[in-house]
Amino acid sequence: MKEEKDEFWAEGSFAETLSEEDMKKKMRTFHMKHDEEMNYNCRKCDKKISAHNRDWHDGMCDDCFNETHFPEENKR
Repeated sequence: MKEEKDEFWAEGSFAETLSEEDMKKKMRTFHMKHDEEMNYNCRKCDKKISAHNRDWHDGMCDDCFNETHFPEENKR
């Protein structure tokens, strides 16, 4: 098996299409830390999440996002 540093692309992926207006709204949270504005809940497990995770991690906590979109990474 190749080492992770030798691989360019990860197995999983996540992408979504946004309107220009939605993108402007989401950019407010792009550089936020994962513990800022903890006013939301993970749509999968109901754990508290940040505004950043709501906007950039498909509305999920890091664990649920990684399990959903990068399952191969969790097997390592």
